[in-house]
Amino acid sequence: VLQYSNFERAQKRIFSCCNNLIGAHAGYVAVLNPSKKEYHKIFINPGSLKRELDPDLSMPIRGILAKVIKSKKTLYHNDFSNTDWINLLPEGHIPINNVLIAPLIINNEVNGLMCLTGREGGFTDEESRIATEFAELASISLFNSQTLESLEKSEQKYKTLSNILEQKVEERTIELKESEEKVQNMITNISDVLMESEPNGILTYISPQIKNIIGYQSKELIGLNFMDLIHLEDISAFKETADKVLKTKKNVSIECRLKHKKGYFVPVSVRWSMAEINNEFKVFGLVSDNTERKKIDNMIKREIKQLKELDQIRNDLIRRISHELNTPLISILNGSQFLLDSYNDQMSNEAINIVRIVNQGGYRLKEMVNNLITAYELETDQIQLNIKQENLIPVVRECVEEIIFQADKRKIFMNLELSSELNVDVDRRMIKKVILNLLSNAVKNTLANGNIFIKSIEHHNFIEIIIRDTGVGLTKKEKLLLFKKFGKIERFGKGMDVDIEGPGLGLYISSEIMKLHKGEILVKSKGRNKGSTFIIRLFLN
Repeated sequence: VLQYSNFERAQKRIFSCCNNLIGAHAGYVAVLNPSKKEYHKIFINPGSLKRELDPDLSMPIRGILAKVIKSKKTLYHNDFSNTDWINLLPEGHIPINNVLIAPLIINNEVNGLMCLTGREGGFTDEESRIATEFAELASISLFNSQTLESLEKSEQKYKTLSNILEQKVEERTIELKESEEKVQNMITNISDVLMESEPNGILTYISPQIKNIIGYQSKELIGLNFMDLIHLEDISAFKETADKVLKTKKNVSIECRLKHKKGYFVPVSVRWSMAEINNEFKVFGLVSDNTERKKIDNMIKREIKQLKELDQIRNDLIRRISHELNTPLISILNGSQFLLDSYNDQMSNEAINIVRIVNQGGYRLKEMVNNLITAYELETDQIQLNIKQENLIPVVRECVEEIIFQADKRKIFMNLELSSELNVDVDRRMIKKVILNLLSNAVKNTLANGNIFIKSIEHHNFIEIIIRDTGVGLTKKEKLLLFKKFGKIERFGKGMDVDIEGPGLGLYISSEIMKLHKGEILVKSKGRNKGSTFIIRLFLN
C-alpha cells in the first residue's frame, strides 16, 4: 500500500490482488464526489467482459450503494438482475448478474467503494471477508492520498507536522536513553553476570560483575571464547549442554568451574538460552557465583557424615548394651524366680518383698531392653513381617489375659465387646505387641476403680480395635508427644496415681509397626481426667 505514491496505481494493485483471490470477472473502485453527492470511478477493470466501459459514468447514491453506505458493511447479492435495484443503475452500466460491494471507510465515514461482479457460482461470506480486508487496505491508500494532497496544499502545515515529528523523535530518544540507563543500572546492580556470545562461544558482551567472580575486567574478555575459561574436566559436559542449546533453543543450566585471573578455579552455575535478533542467532547466559553455596553444601555433607557416624555409634551401643544386659538379666530373673518358687516359706516377709522387687525390676529392664532392640530394628529396616490372615479376636483375648493381673492389682475393670471373628492380613506377633502396648498404656494411666473398654468393629474396607479408658486423659500438648521415640509424658509429682515406669518407647514402636502394616493408630481425648481412646485401624486390602 505504502510503496505507491500514486493513488490510482495503488488501487489497481489492491484490486488486482483482491480479484485474483475472489475470481470476479469485472469491477471497479470509486470515490465520493462531495459536491455532487455521487461516486465517480477512478479505476475500472472490465475483466472478461471485453467491452469498453465509460470511466466518467457517475454512480448516484441509491439502491444497493445506499444500503452499503448506511450499514458501512460489505454486501453481496447473487441474483441482482432479478431485483428492483437493477432498474436504479445509470444508463450505460454493464449488465450485472451478481455483485459484491465493500465500503472504503475513513474516520468512520464511507469515502469510497470497491465493487466486484460476474463471479461464477456467486459470492459467499468468505469472499465478503476477503473483500472487506482489501477494502481496508484501499481505505488506507485513499487516506494516504488525501493526506498527501492536503500536505502538498499547505507547506506550513507540513513544517508544523515535521516539527511535531522532530519533537516526538526527540522525546522518544530521551525515553530510550532513560530506559537504557535503567537497564544498565539493573545490570550493574545485580550480583549475577549477564553475557552474550556468538553460537561458537565468542563473547560479544559480559557485564562488569564478572570481575567480582574471576578477576577479569569485562573488556578483557570480549572477543575471547568462553570455553577457554572453563576447567578442562568440565569442558565435555559444557559442550554437551551448549549443543543442546543450539539444537533445542531451550533454556538449560550447568555447573562448572571458571578460571580466575590468579589461576585458581571458581565454581559457578550458567543458565543458557538462544534468541534470534536481526536474523542472527545469539546465545545469552546468566552466570552465578556458587562459592558460598558450595561451602554450605560441603558443610552439610560433613554434618550428614558426622550424624551418620553418630547414628552408627548409637546403634552399635544399643546392640552391645542389649547383649551385655541380657546375660546378667537372665541370671537375675531366673535366680529371683527360683527363690520365690523354692524358698518362699523359708524367707522372711521382708526378704520375699526384696526378691519380688528384684524380680519385677528385672522384668521391667528386660522389657526395656527388648523395646530398645525392636526400636533399633524398626529404624534400620531389619524387621521382616510374616503376613498371614489372622483372626484378631483370639489375639486380643490373649493380650487381655496377659495384662489382667496388672489390671486387677490396680483394681481396674476390663470390659470386652468383641465379635467372634475379625479376619485381616497381619504379622500376628507384631500386632499382638501393638495391642499389648496399648492395653498396658491404658492400665498404667487409669486410676484405681477405673474402666477399660475393648471393642472390635468391622467396616467395609477396614477393621478397628478400640481401646478406651477412663484414665487421666491427654492435653493437646501431650498428644504432640505421642508416638515419638522416648516421647514419654512426664507425670511424676503431679498428684496422679498412675504407673509412670518406662522410657516412652511403647507407643513409638506401636506406631512404626502399624506403618509397616499400612495401617494407623488414632488417638482421641477431651482433656485432663476425661479418658483416652486409642483406635487400631487395619485396612482389609
